[in-house]
Amino acid sequence: MDSCVIGWVIVYSLLERFMISVADHDVLTSLKFGNNVVPCQLGNHLRLGEASKEQVGHDQGVQVTWPGVAHLSITSSDIPTDYSVTCQDVTWMAEDCRVTVFEDCFSLDGAHWYGGGARNMLLWPIEKWDVEMEPFVSDDGYSGYSGVVERYWLNSNGLSIYVNSEVPLWVSLNSTGDQQLCLRATYDNSPYNNYDQSQVFLNYTVCQGANVKETQLFAFENFFDKPFDIPDETLFRYPIYSTWARHHQNITQDKVMAYANEIIYYNYSNAQMEIDDDWESNYGQLDFSLEKFPDPQGMVEQLGDMGFRVTVWVHPFTDIVPENDWLGGLKDPGGQLPALISWWNGVASTIDFTETESVDEWNRKLANLRQSYGISSFKFDAGETNYLPAAYRPAVPFRNPCDYATKYAEVAYLADPDVRHQEVRVGYRTQRLPIYVRLLDKTSRWNHENGLRTVIPHVLLFSIIGYPFSLPDMIGGNAYSGRFPDRELFIRWTELNVFLPGFQFSIVPWQYDEQVIEICRDMLTLHEQYADLMIELARNATQTGEPIVRPLWWLAPEDAVALEIDSEFLVGNDLLVAPVVEEGATSRDVYLPVGSWRDMNDVGVVLDGGRWYYNYSAPLDFLPYFTRLA
Repeated sequence: MDSCVIGWVIVYSLLERFMISVADHDVLTSLKFGNNVVPCQLGNHLRLGEASKEQVGHDQGVQVTWPGVAHLSITSSDIPTDYSVTCQDVTWMAEDCRVTVFEDCFSLDGAHWYGGGARNMLLWPIEKWDVEMEPFVSDDGYSGYSGVVERYWLNSNGLSIYVNSEVPLWVSLNSTGDQQLCLRATYDNSPYNNYDQSQVFLNYTVCQGANVKETQLFAFENFFDKPFDIPDETLFRYPIYSTWARHHQNITQDKVMAYANEIIYYNYSNAQMEIDDDWESNYGQLDFSLEKFPDPQGMVEQLGDMGFRVTVWVHPFTDIVPENDWLGGLKDPGGQLPALISWWNGVASTIDFTETESVDEWNRKLANLRQSYGISSFKFDAGETNYLPAAYRPAVPFRNPCDYATKYAEVAYLADPDVRHQEVRVGYRTQRLPIYVRLLDKTSRWNHENGLRTVIPHVLLFSIIGYPFSLPDMIGGNAYSGRFPDRELFIRWTELNVFLPGFQFSIVPWQYDEQVIEICRDMLTLHEQYADLMIELARNATQTGEPIVRPLWWLAPEDAVALEIDSEFLVGNDLLVAPVVEEGATSRDVYLPVGSWRDMNDVGVVLDGGRWYYNYSAPLDFLPYFTRLA
């Protein structure tokens, strides 16, 4: 008979696979899966002492009740599976309103960790992070998590943790170097809306597979919806051109036309032209400023004749000005007045995507842009929880503020359900939608502070949490605060982007020199040559959930190097890409996992896998990539 310690109480389980004994008077406990022991601390912050207890052991797990305090249930999950993955459901329930916090922690030691959501300082694997306890909700990425989050973590030993969506979840990761992933449930001082005054609870599923890949495949089958189709194939083949990084808000009809003429002159292909921020007369009016765009219909027709589809930037915000006679926004707690928010362009109302009337009116305005001007689709911006009011009352209440992003993304999909060449930058439990999900704005620098070094980790993170259609941000970054990307950074960024699912320019090669124009044109041609492969992998994702872009451990799930390398990636199982991401470098060390690999820059050379190749030459016009032989 095995035991575990929770607070100061020893609880005996009848089944060896559930829990094992640990040191006396220690909160540390372990979940056990066969011979695998998972160190954890259950019931932090509880003061159970020697309270009277009721315990029930049965063939599916163990349940323990401290009457009037809390109830703990650990049961074998009944998830049906074809994998050799076993799962346990862990649930804490409060039995008294004075119990307001549950917290369980898992050791990060002895494994690499992945998942959750991206941050401004983005490292891979994520046990390298240092994140204080905070609500696990989306943010604009500069002070918290970015716009796409999932309550799912995975480690290199094949362990995963998936948290119930209704839990008022807070998370810390290696806080102050404690080497723990801690899950806390509390409504105290949190963005979670306890609209029905429920007792706090913590519920999650812990799974153990043979290795990291098997457990990840299990997650695709059981925790995430697979996309039911793919985005527009044109977006896999050709680049989007955005006005944003080049012009920011200083856009006009003349500048858009000049931009399009440059693209044609330099013989660059295109998927569409995206007109970004400040094309509207007022934010939320969803109509062109005639001062900046005197003939929007004529402009769109002319761009169409040149081979461009035209999309525009939209958002859920509405200026509080007399010209905007419709707000349709979230209401204050009283349900009568608009609940205002502050965003990067001022104070506004934000649309209530749970209210049918508001959604219908917004869709009518989007449809008018299509019908009146020929706009083909939209870039949907924002939607993170930090752009929700401090206090608000939606038409349909939701406990988890990330549900706002879910509703927003669903509405965004319905704005272009046939061609599907829109994009969003938020996601929460929206993996099923066949639309591109954009990485948050990158800065024009090399480092891990939201620069070039974060692009691969960011795309890999999207892949792990179930979003295969990642749209990298603009090549070279956004040129914020006058930080224009230097020539070398722009070229290396273009090279890195070649084998990613989407390609997006704003700053363009002809803003540099003829060599940059030629290198980038060659790289764009290479991207187009492999577009069919990416489309094939996209369709495979709808059946299996397997991402287009994969970490190296997808081929070698027990390879210590493959488990933590952050500057290489796989496209499918047979194409490995190792771009240069260090400033000033003209060579790099390349790791090839198990197999035989053809050097695609010297096709007569076949290299053995399972080893490093040091100082592999990669001058400025050179992208190292390799194909695996059958």
